[in-house]
Amino acid sequence: MNKKNNGYLAFAIEIAKQAGRVVMDFHTQRLEPIWTSATHFKTAADDASDNLIRIAIVKRFPDHNIWSEETASREKESEFTWVIDAVDGTIGLRTGITDHFGVSIALCKGKTPIVGVINAVKRKELYTAEIGKGAFCNGSPIRVAEEITNINQVLMGVDSGKQERTKHLPYLEKLLGPEGINCSLSTGCASIPLCLIASGILHAYLATSLEPEDMAAVVCLIREAGGKVTNLESKEWQLGDKSILAANSELHQKLFNFLQTR
Repeated sequence: MNKKNNGYLAFAIEIAKQAGRVVMDFHTQRLEPIWTSATHFKTAADDASDNLIRIAIVKRFPDHNIWSEETASREKESEFTWVIDAVDGTIGLRTGITDHFGVSIALCKGKTPIVGVINAVKRKELYTAEIGKGAFCNGSPIRVAEEITNINQVLMGVDSGKQERTKHLPYLEKLLGPEGINCSLSTGCASIPLCLIASGILHAYLATSLEPEDMAAVVCLIREAGGKVTNLESKEWQLGDKSILAANSELHQKLFNFLQTR
């Protein structure tokens, strides 16, 4: 790792691995839900993973900001912000109904993600990216499915998020119409389906109301894998955006145009 980026990617990879081991220690336990709102819960695994990551960041980069799902933001007036989802996909972790859960760590410079690491622990997939240096899964380069440009052939993740959950319904109605996509999927996790776009397995993803920690790391990953990531106004995604549309560049434009006619 060169000195210019101060080892940000290597640090994020190591901490994501450590946090992933913590999460998997909880995987076989009976995890009781801790309800934080009417539609959202966390578990002891979320808190343990979050605590490990936050302590590591404060120790290594004491002047950096931290934006985390589980605890209050740490504001240090830095241009650098670490964005943490200690367990994205808590439903899958707790119930075992899907392997879509993991640890997501991003570093943003200003509002732009420059490092993204997603440890999909049950799938044994470690996704990594750094701005200008490509995207990888378990050390092998990955690329979005650039050959998929026909909307009718698209396998697409569509997520309602935790807040304003009906906002996506007009989009979903259009996508599932006669001229729409092949199939929509929702797994209770944003980061893993977005990783699967970067690796060319899924083709597109749309959500109207997610949190920054759901998206920041994977935005860097998809862009480095050759994809395009914007909000639903087709502006380049940046930290603070709630909506997201991701696909290869040609398909992204077709989907955006298609959705405007709803």
